[in-house]
Amino acid sequence: MRGHVAQKGNKYYIVVDMHDEVTQKRRRKWISGPHGGFDKKRDAERALPDILKSLNNETFVEPTNKTFGEIMETWLQDKKTSVKHGTWKSYEWLVHTHINPNLGTVKGTKLKPQHLHDLYHKTLLPKLAVGSIKKVHVIILDALNRAVIWGLVSQNVAQFVSLPQGKKKKFEVWNEQQLKLFLDEAQKDQYYTAFELAASTGMRQSEILALRRVDVDLPRKMASVRQAYTLAEKGHDFDDTKNDSSVRSIALFANTVELLEKHLEKQERERSRNKLYKDSGLVIQTSAGTPLGPRNLMRHYYRIIDNIQKEVPDFPRIRFHDLRHTHATLLLKAGIHPKIVQERLGHSSINVTLDTYSHVLPNLQEAVLNNIGDSILGKDFESLIDGEKPALLD
Repeated sequence: MRGHVAQKGNKYYIVVDMHDEVTQKRRRKWISGPHGGFDKKRDAERALPDILKSLNNETFVEPTNKTFGEIMETWLQDKKTSVKHGTWKSYEWLVHTHINPNLGTVKGTKLKPQHLHDLYHKTLLPKLAVGSIKKVHVIILDALNRAVIWGLVSQNVAQFVSLPQGKKKKFEVWNEQQLKLFLDEAQKDQYYTAFELAASTGMRQSEILALRRVDVDLPRKMASVRQAYTLAEKGHDFDDTKNDSSVRSIALFANTVELLEKHLEKQERERSRNKLYKDSGLVIQTSAGTPLGPRNLMRHYYRIIDNIQKEVPDFPRIRFHDLRHTHATLLLKAGIHPKIVQERLGHSSINVTLDTYSHVLPNLQEAVLNNIGDSILGKDFESLIDGEKPALLD
């Protein structure tokens, strides 16, 4: 493959003699600079060797005026039809708030690893948690991968960038006494059942609000998670759960079964008395039978905490999602195997559970060692000291 520089008007172009695989004939390809031709002949001559090399290696990308911001905007709009709306809204926020305002004007072909390194380590680290910066990186990786496939850039420069390290943000949970204080106060609220389900099952808020009566088997003491009440383009709507592992069955405590029996009986009475009742078939719904919105539930949740703090000012104000973490933490403290906790929470793997609650597990070692005895040999062998034959040797 050969090439030379030619002038057309007041611009210079690189002309390459190529073999057309379709027509099997020789053809000439005119390549302009990044702005529709080179202003100076020597600039075109300097670019010629690299262009010939990239053409031979099949890594050549036609010069484009697309900015990195335009590449991100196109990716964002295309992503709208392939992910859930709530997920897309989080992408939109990161792109419009943190990516494009900082790097949107950089030409896509001029984007370098240094740009992204500075974005992560200097611009975003003081503002965002490390976990959020990782999400930014994943978004950019995906957008640039697509840009490479579509021939907008020659390589994905994001793959060469290291992410900042930082301490994992720890969530706050209630202990047994604090949870009891909350549930005692929550009994006065019309949505007490929702709060008790969060504490006793570890279900996500979206799963609780989408739980149908047909998915609750009280004789078997089981609740099946089959859908979620999530953010839609207009308001909220029912959708699939977060992932495949989120579809699960959860064993219910006896107290929870008793509460649900009374709750569903009360719901039946409301349906029969109110002719305007629009039954949604849900376990948790408004007094009119319609689905309960997350914001409405949160108003009730924080009102309960406010009432408690009037009497107990230092009562922790944790998030609703932290009831899920409280559930898992109390189970682990009670000696429940992490695999069971994983299944109840609907984590994709036990590694997610172990990683999420890694700060809890070391505290359980003392209790485990106490159960074993004074040595690795266990309590059976301790009986040898007293002249007894351990059961293992029978």
